[in-house]
Amino acid sequence: MDVVLAAGGAPWETAAISEIEGSSNLRLVRRCVDVADLLALADTNVAGAALVHTELAGLDADSVHRLEHSGVRVAAVEADEERCNGLGIARRVSLGALDLLIRDAASPVDRRADDRGSIVAVWGPAGAPGRSSVALGLAAAAAAKGVDTVLVDADTYGGSLAQMLAVLDDVSGLMAACRAANNGHPGQVDDHLLAIGPKLRLLTGLPRADMWPQVRPGALELVLRQLRMTAELVIVDCGFSLESAHGPVARNQATLQALEQADQVVAVGKADPVGLARLVRGVHDLADVRRGANPPTVVINMMRPTLGWKERDVDATLRRLTGLATASFLPFDQPALDSALMSGRSPRDTSPASPFVARIEVLAKQLVSRSTVPTL
Repeated sequence: MDVVLAAGGAPWETAAISEIEGSSNLRLVRRCVDVADLLALADTNVAGAALVHTELAGLDADSVHRLEHSGVRVAAVEADEERCNGLGIARRVSLGALDLLIRDAASPVDRRADDRGSIVAVWGPAGAPGRSSVALGLAAAAAAKGVDTVLVDADTYGGSLAQMLAVLDDVSGLMAACRAANNGHPGQVDDHLLAIGPKLRLLTGLPRADMWPQVRPGALELVLRQLRMTAELVIVDCGFSLESAHGPVARNQATLQALEQADQVVAVGKADPVGLARLVRGVHDLADVRRGANPPTVVINMMRPTLGWKERDVDATLRRLTGLATASFLPFDQPALDSALMSGRSPRDTSPASPFVARIEVLAKQLVSRSTVPTL
C-alpha cells in the first residue's frame, strides 16, 4: 500500500519512516510538510492512506473529512483516543504495528456504531414548498410527546427557523457548533443549542446566506454525530439544491452531508403543478444522492380544494412517476401558519386544533415508529 506521512516533526517520525522502508506491505510515496501539502494529494490517487500526527498545525475535522471522502484513509500514529475522536479520525496505529493499516484501510469505518438517536432530514425542491414549517411541526410534535428532540437549521440558502421562533441571536448556533467540532471539540456542540421547550432544542442557522462557507462538511458531520449521541431525535431542515458539490466549501455540501447521514428523509413538495413537477425531478435526484438508502417519505404540502385535485389523484400521479406513495397530505391552513409566524411559536402551540397540526402529528408518529426512539 502506498502511504503518505504528515508528521510535522513528531518524535515518532524517524522511527515510522524506518519501519515503512523495512515493510514489504507499505511504501512511502511522500512526506508532507503541512496540511496544505497533504490536502493537495487528496484527489491525485497518489496514496491510499495517510499517517498523521494529530497535533499537526492546521489539521482539523474538515481536513480529515476531505481526505476520507477522496479515498485517502487517515490514521493517527501514537495518538490519544479523545483527540482522534474530536477530529473524526477512526484509525489509530502504533509504531511496530504500522502494517495493520492495510487491514484497517480495507473498508470504510462505520461511524454510527455507538450512535443513539435518529436523524430525520427534511428536504424539498426549490419553490418554498414549506420545508421549515414541516420540520418545525415535526419537531414540536415529537417533543410534545416526550421525545428529546433537536431541530437543526442547516439551510445554507435561506435559514429561517430562528425568525420563525422569534429567536433574536446574533451568533449562529450552526456556525459556532461547526467551529467547535472542526477544532476538535465536538463535546461543546450542545453548548450552542437553545431551549425552545421542555424537550425541544434549536441549533440556529445562518443569519446571512453569504456565510455558508463557514459550514464545513467535515465539521457538520461531527456536529450531527454528536447531536444524535445526546438526543433521541434530530430533525434537520435542509437546503433545496442537490447539485454535486465541487471544492472543499461548495455550498450544497451541508445539504448533501445531512442527507447522507440521515436515517430517514422527508421529501416535501407543493400540491400545485409546478411544485409536483419539481418534486418528481427532485425525488429522482435524491435517489442518486442516497443510493442504496431507504426511500424518502413523500409529503405533499399546501393541499387545498381550489386546485381541483383530490388526494387520490395526486397520489396516483406520484406513484406513476416516482414509484412512491404519498405518506401525508398537509392542508393549506394559512390562518394557523400566519398566527404561528407572527407570534414566534410553532403552529401546534398557537393553533392546536388546526388540520395542518393534526396531519403533522400523525406524520411525526409514523416517523418515530420507524426510528430508534420510543414509539409515541
